[in-house]
Amino acid sequence: MLGNNLNTDDKAFISSFEGYFNKRALFTLAISNEVKELVNQIKEKGDEALIELTNKFDKRRVSSVDDFLVSAAQIEESYSRVDPKVISAMKFSYERILDFHRNYINKDHLHTNSKLGKLSRPLESILVYAPGGKASYPSTVLMAVGPAKVAGVKKIYLTSPFMGGKFNDLILAASFIAGVDQVFSIGGAQGIASFAYGSKTIPRVNKIIGPGNKYVSEAKRLLYGTVGIDMIAGPSELVVYADNSANPSIVAIDLIAQAEHDDEACSILITNDSSLIEKVNREIKRYLEALARKKTIKKSLMQSGLSIVVKNTKEAIEIINKIAPEHLQIISSDAEVIGKKIEAAGVILIGQDSATALSDYVLGPSHILPTMGSSKFSSGLSIGDFLISSSYVNINSQQREYKDLITNACILEEAEGLTAHSMSLKERMRIKD
Repeated sequence: MLGNNLNTDDKAFISSFEGYFNKRALFTLAISNEVKELVNQIKEKGDEALIELTNKFDKRRVSSVDDFLVSAAQIEESYSRVDPKVISAMKFSYERILDFHRNYINKDHLHTNSKLGKLSRPLESILVYAPGGKASYPSTVLMAVGPAKVAGVKKIYLTSPFMGGKFNDLILAASFIAGVDQVFSIGGAQGIASFAYGSKTIPRVNKIIGPGNKYVSEAKRLLYGTVGIDMIAGPSELVVYADNSANPSIVAIDLIAQAEHDDEACSILITNDSSLIEKVNREIKRYLEALARKKTIKKSLMQSGLSIVVKNTKEAIEIINKIAPEHLQIISSDAEVIGKKIEAAGVILIGQDSATALSDYVLGPSHILPTMGSSKFSSGLSIGDFLISSSYVNINSQQREYKDLITNACILEEAEGLTAHSMSLKERMRIKD
């Protein structure tokens, strides 16, 4: 059932491996040009373009920007329609998210002798984008808003496409639980651009958070600099490293759960036991027929599913670090040892019981994670994404080290040819003396 199969013993392994990941490129020139046009329309025509594009892409009949505002009454009505068990589970998840991020609140650091340090403060405003495609994820609302609340962001807005003007009760209920300040019903690249530029009705925000389709991701990429962004997210990814101690049934259902996201979700099995692949494929077939999203799962596994047979654990670690996956599950008798050797992964899940399906919902760390190999240089969403910091300087000439600071600064400034810099310091010493 895993549609792509590689073995590191094959002569063509490297080219096949690179080919698999190259075909997953997030953007094309056509998408980039299309999004650039949408963004320019929003920049030039504002609300007028937003109404026009929303009616075109979201199958709606909007006549005024006021139609984009979701009322408190609508949110409360949606909340009341959601199964109480789901509400309870959302609250359980949200409390764990808040508790986790409270452990990582940044403290201001000031060195008392020289009064040098760092001062942090929360962003004024953010937008959380909640996708509205084949599946809607209220869990993403909780995962995005939680660390922002802990950081102290003053205004938290949320937008979701709500295709055809139909509100998603789960998204609105999650917004209510998380304490979102205002919900909007705007989607796509045009929605991202509208909050990046702002208008009379749409607030201009400091940062945009949350995953979306290729058009949303490209809009975030193009608008970075005009507005802050969390990351540019591609399709979701899971790598499972499993040895002969792994239960094939567990490995299979975890790969299936990943493929359930969408057609482009990436499900990868790496193993040093080639017989495990056959066992896992049998288990996948056994599970599939009973699943509601089997069509999506089959397409995803055939198109993006991958198995890699490695010689040993060392080789597996090298390949995992090269992939730098969003999610990494290690199901092995040496799971803890292997986990400590991983250099790049959004989340590292140790052992059979540490399921991605738990991490994505109720453990606490955010499931908004770097994809497409970007965990080599970036991290999952945390309170640090909602804080800005300033270096803090408050020194005076009475301090014992002041003369040494002046002397060494002048030497460096004059070496760089910046004599006015040096003069500005020498003048201070002249006045002091």
